[in-house]
Amino acid sequence: MKLFGVEIPADIEIPEIDPASKAELDEMHASDIRHREEAEKLRKDPRFAWSVANMKRVPRPAHADRPYKFDVEKLRLLSPWARARILYGWRDHLTD
Repeated sequence: MKLFGVEIPADIEIPEIDPASKAELDEMHASDIRHREEAEKLRKDPRFAWSVANMKRVPRPAHADRPYKFDVEKLRLLSPWARARILYGWRDHLTD
Protein backbone atom coordinates (compact mmCIF):
# COMPACT_ATOMS: atom_id res chain seq x y z
CA MET A 1 0.00 0.00 0.00
CA LYS A 2 1.29 3.47 -0.90
CA LEU A 3 0.21 6.92 0.28
CA PHE A 4 1.29 9.79 -2.00
CA GLY A 5 3.65 7.33 -3.69
CA VAL A 6 5.44 6.35 -0.45
CA GLU A 7 5.33 2.65 0.43
CA ILE A 8 3.86 1.89 3.87
CA PRO A 9 5.83 -1.03 5.34
CA ALA A 10 3.88 -4.16 6.27
CA ASP A 11 5.26 -4.07 9.84
CA ILE A 12 3.19 -0.96 10.67
CA GLU A 13 -0.06 -1.99 12.36
CA ILE A 14 -3.09 -0.36 10.78
CA PRO A 15 -6.33 -1.66 12.28
CA GLU A 16 -9.79 -1.40 10.79
CA ILE A 17 -11.34 1.98 11.46
CA ASP A 18 -14.14 2.04 14.02
CA PRO A 19 -17.66 2.87 12.74
CA ALA A 20 -17.91 6.13 14.72
CA SER A 21 -14.65 7.47 13.27
CA LYS A 22 -15.65 6.33 9.80
CA ALA A 23 -18.99 8.14 10.04
CA GLU A 24 -17.30 11.29 11.36
CA LEU A 25 -14.72 11.36 8.56
CA ASP A 26 -17.35 10.61 5.91
CA GLU A 27 -19.49 13.49 7.15
CA MET A 28 -16.51 15.84 7.18
CA HIS A 29 -15.67 14.83 3.60
CA ALA A 30 -19.28 15.29 2.45
CA SER A 31 -19.48 18.66 4.20
CA ASP A 32 -16.32 19.84 2.45
CA ILE A 33 -17.74 18.81 -0.94
CA ARG A 34 -21.03 20.61 -0.22
CA HIS A 35 -19.15 23.75 0.84
CA ARG A 36 -17.11 23.78 -2.38
CA GLU A 37 -20.22 23.24 -4.52
CA GLU A 38 -22.08 26.08 -2.78
CA ALA A 39 -19.11 28.42 -3.20
CA GLU A 40 -18.92 27.56 -6.90
CA LYS A 41 -22.66 28.24 -7.33
CA LEU A 42 -22.28 31.65 -5.68
CA ARG A 43 -19.29 32.46 -7.84
CA LYS A 44 -21.28 31.69 -11.00
CA ASP A 45 -24.51 33.44 -9.91
CA PRO A 46 -24.70 36.81 -11.69
CA ARG A 47 -26.46 38.40 -8.69
CA PHE A 48 -23.37 37.83 -6.58
CA ALA A 49 -20.65 37.99 -9.25
CA TRP A 50 -19.49 41.50 -8.39
CA SER A 51 -19.28 40.96 -4.64
CA VAL A 52 -17.58 37.58 -5.00
CA ALA A 53 -15.09 39.02 -7.51
CA ASN A 54 -14.24 41.93 -5.19
CA MET A 55 -14.19 39.98 -1.93
CA LYS A 56 -10.90 40.21 -0.07
CA ARG A 57 -9.28 36.86 0.51
CA VAL A 58 -6.44 35.65 2.66
CA PRO A 59 -3.40 35.09 0.45
CA ARG A 60 -2.42 31.49 -0.07
CA PRO A 61 0.87 30.41 1.50
CA ALA A 62 3.83 29.92 -0.83
CA HIS A 63 3.84 26.16 -0.25
CA ALA A 64 0.12 25.71 -1.06
CA ASP A 65 0.71 24.28 -4.54
CA ARG A 66 3.48 21.87 -3.59
CA PRO A 67 2.61 18.16 -3.69
CA TYR A 68 1.90 16.47 -0.36
CA LYS A 69 4.74 14.73 1.43
CA PHE A 70 4.36 11.66 3.58
CA ASP A 71 6.83 10.43 6.21
CA VAL A 72 6.59 6.77 7.27
CA GLU A 73 8.64 7.39 10.41
CA LYS A 74 6.12 9.94 11.64
CA LEU A 75 3.31 7.46 10.93
CA ARG A 76 5.10 5.00 13.23
CA LEU A 77 4.91 7.53 16.08
CA LEU A 78 1.09 7.62 15.95
CA SER A 79 -1.22 5.24 17.77
CA PRO A 80 -2.87 2.51 15.65
CA TRP A 81 -6.20 4.34 16.08
CA ALA A 82 -4.70 7.56 14.66
CA ARG A 83 -3.04 5.66 11.80
CA ALA A 84 -6.38 4.13 10.82
CA ARG A 85 -8.05 7.57 10.81
CA ILE A 86 -5.24 9.19 8.82
CA LEU A 87 -5.25 6.51 6.14
CA TYR A 88 -9.05 6.49 5.93
CA GLY A 89 -9.09 10.27 5.61
CA TRP A 90 -6.57 10.14 2.76
CA ARG A 91 -8.13 7.03 1.17
CA ASP A 92 -8.43 8.77 -2.20
CA HIS A 93 -4.61 8.99 -2.31
CA LEU A 94 -3.91 5.35 -1.36
CA THR A 95 -2.65 3.00 -4.07
CA ASP A 96 -1.63 -0.64 -4.07
